[in-house]
Amino acid sequence: MALGADQQTTTSGNVFIPEVWSQEVLRAAENALVMAPLVWRFDSLVREKGDTVNIPNLSNLTATSKSINTQVTLQAPVETNTSISINNHYESSFLVEDLLKVQSNYDLLSEYTKKAGESIARRIDTDLLGTYTSFTNTDVGTYGVDVTDAVILSAIEAIDLANAPIEDRAFVIYPTQKTALLKLDKFVKADYVGEYDQPTMVKTGPNNRYLWGDIYGIPTYYTKQVTQTAATPTQTHNMLFHKEAVALALQQAPRTQSSYILEYLGTLVVVDTIYGYTATRPTFGIEVRS
Repeated sequence: MALGADQQTTTSGNVFIPEVWSQEVLRAAENALVMAPLVWRFDSLVREKGDTVNIPNLSNLTATSKSINTQVTLQAPVETNTSISINNHYESSFLVEDLLKVQSNYDLLSEYTKKAGESIARRIDTDLLGTYTSFTNTDVGTYGVDVTDAVILSAIEAIDLANAPIEDRAFVIYPTQKTALLKLDKFVKADYVGEYDQPTMVKTGPNNRYLWGDIYGIPTYYTKQVTQTAATPTQTHNMLFHKEAVALALQQAPRTQSSYILEYLGTLVVVDTIYGYTATRPTFGIEVRS
């Protein structure tokens, strides 16, 4: 016999069914932040005061032949300087009213304070990754085409020719390029490099969450923070650089301040930072296009 239409269902009895809320919150996915530890830092010079850091440029001298009974050849190069303007002041803030704070099942002040701090760090990372536009070394690679072994070698050669030291180099790539490089046998197959019991040419590194490994001895990081330009195809601006290619002067490290705002019956939280940055040795960096 048919039941008809008078039975109790989850629709008619909805008031009896509780909604269960997890004690955990689903936080927005955060981009990998990698650049600040990899660049030339001048924080200590501006920690207490100042709005500009001037870095004197020192020229090379030339060896000259010395003839008998003649004076030495004096050299007096006219020097310049590179400046870092401390002109970036960013903040991230929010206010939680008492009604929400009291009734919420979560510590919203703590959760959003973490998010505010991350947004400040992300801003610094974005600015540093944008310095590729100031690099004067000739770009390598092609927009819309995955990075290849040959492109990487060309980039390394370019900063070698600029006399960039082997130490303190870094390669920062978009995640899709990590995938592209993993498809190349020489970077992942031990038998290709002839060392079955040794790490391959890409070695996973433990020192940073987003340190993928070493490529030709260069620490390689991946992050979605790598600058992309909307075009057809999309232009991805990966970077290979030496530490001295880019400078950061963090005058005020990200700080957190809070106060109770009586007019709003709520707690205001502000995270802010003050810093400057610039490309200091433009020949020590190169854009690796993909």
